[in-house]
Amino acid sequence: MSGTLDRDSSVTLYQQLAEELRQDILQGRLPAGVAFPSERKLMARYQVTRSTVRSAIGMLRQEGLVAAEHGAGSFVKDPKAGRRRLDSRKVGMDRPGPMSHGSRRTEDDQERRFDIGALQGLSVSRMAAPPWISELFQVAAGKEILMQEGTGIDDQGAPALTRAWLHPKVAAELKITKKRLERRWLPQLLWELGVPGHEGEDVVEAAMPTPTLKHLMALPDGVPVLQLCRVMREQEQVVAVIETHLPADKATLVFPRVSLSL
Repeated sequence: MSGTLDRDSSVTLYQQLAEELRQDILQGRLPAGVAFPSERKLMARYQVTRSTVRSAIGMLRQEGLVAAEHGAGSFVKDPKAGRRRLDSRKVGMDRPGPMSHGSRRTEDDQERRFDIGALQGLSVSRMAAPPWISELFQVAAGKEILMQEGTGIDDQGAPALTRAWLHPKVAAELKITKKRLERRWLPQLLWELGVPGHEGEDVVEAAMPTPTLKHLMALPDGVPVLQLCRVMREQEQVVAVIETHLPADKATLVFPRVSLSL
């Protein structure tokens, strides 16, 4: 801990303090399992108020870097502890869904901080294609297309929000209607119709969630999301686009090793 904060900065003191402590944790100066510095110690070291210290610690608790244990104080947590390693090839290919009826919310479910009661399941709608989808599909901006959205726990046990867009030409050729998509998750339906979707590309990006996404996934403040965009092709034709959002503090995408050649 450096013990210095920039009081002339436009960044608030509690945010600066949170960043100082965050880096101490991530770089191992405050290793997982050790007692987190007391409020009094932090106040003296950084010459800040108790309110500033508590606000900074609150941010770290929301990010899962610090945990309070009743009667024992606060401890540093491993930032990677509790993350699920997800096979990137499977993400988004099965529709997310709620926990099985009558199942009990476990401590692990609570740790994932996903509001099981707020699950929306699967919805299907016709919508004007967003600009980036229009570009991928090579259709006119605003072209009406079918879109599925599933919010819940994916097949690998991680909270997710997944959207699937179907090319209008493919929908017409395969006679895929809105009613048909209400009964089948798009990648599964395409596989049943003989369109495996093994060609294409995956793009992974990390970003802060939009207010809507944050609400749908019940994300705490400050938690970014991993976005995996899967473009499914058959030869040169884009068939569908599958976009999956995962909480970055609870999921790690794993890409199977492939042979490399130069």
